[in-house]
Amino acid sequence: MNTPRLSALLFPFTLMLLAFPSAEAGVYKCTDAKNRVHYQDKPCQELTAAKLSTHLSQLGEASENHYFLWKAASEKGVVYLLGSLHFGTQDMYPLPEGIMDAFSAADVLVVEANVQNQGSSGEVARQLASKGVYVDGSSLEDHVKPATWRKLNELAKRLGVKDEVLRLQKPWLAALTLTGQALKQAGFREELGVEQAFIKEAGAKKPILEMESVEQQIKLFDEFSAQEQEQMLLQSIQDLARGPEIFKNIADAWRKGDAEAIDLITRQSFDSGPVAAKLFKVLFADRNIAMTNKIDELLADRRTYFVVIGAGHIAGEQGILKLLETRGYRITQP
Repeated sequence: MNTPRLSALLFPFTLMLLAFPSAEAGVYKCTDAKNRVHYQDKPCQELTAAKLSTHLSQLGEASENHYFLWKAASEKGVVYLLGSLHFGTQDMYPLPEGIMDAFSAADVLVVEANVQNQGSSGEVARQLASKGVYVDGSSLEDHVKPATWRKLNELAKRLGVKDEVLRLQKPWLAALTLTGQALKQAGFREELGVEQAFIKEAGAKKPILEMESVEQQIKLFDEFSAQEQEQMLLQSIQDLARGPEIFKNIADAWRKGDAEAIDLITRQSFDSGPVAAKLFKVLFADRNIAMTNKIDELLADRRTYFVVIGAGHIAGEQGILKLLETRGYRITQP
């Protein structure tokens, strides 16, 4: 059996960073009369910037000339938080001087999960196969509704993913496989992801720590119920069917340091009922608390940390910036 190489490709949680809203809860990138970009949840022609809520109308303006980088300082010390895109494009590099200056000022690099710690891509493939593939003789078709299987095959055909690749995969791994292929077709590459750039840059010059292990992340996916996994797969199918433009919009918001736009897109992806709410809690809210605890613990040694985490974890009422602020950290965006 050929297990897809999804280690560096999709971890940590590229899918959930790029799990965009379905057609029922769209996010539209629009411009006002002064050609300023804003984001809204209705088609552009139906709503002008003047009629937007205060929160939405400011999305395009508040983060101009900023990076997706924040500085959190307290009496314990300083941590720089860089929101990451786990896939990237060549035109993202070289990264802005302000980001590289913050990295240079830090003593330690921290990433969500360092795939290089696994020793080889074969080891991660083994872990994926042990958790994400059916070994009881059944197939994915046996575990999802006929309508889900039909939609899956229609999308797979468009993306050029062979039936035999998906057939033995559990719904969560199939969702990751499809997302990875869609990103690749849209011109995004795993080797150009932000974490990968800083892991290479750190080399032997800075210690590299991780928030979570790849094994922990695989386990997190696999512990979802069959219903929750199918919901994840269906959401991915709906989102990916909308085409590559949404990937480019996310990258554009990242370049502008527009955390509110990323937060809006992320939250609306989980507005479709209790199962989706459970996915958000496990994949974002709970992990944000755990990562905030980790940051707080790390700063006890008085070193300066440069933390690279998925952009979807940064902003919002349950995001890491807000959690750090409630603990007394002073938050600024360089």
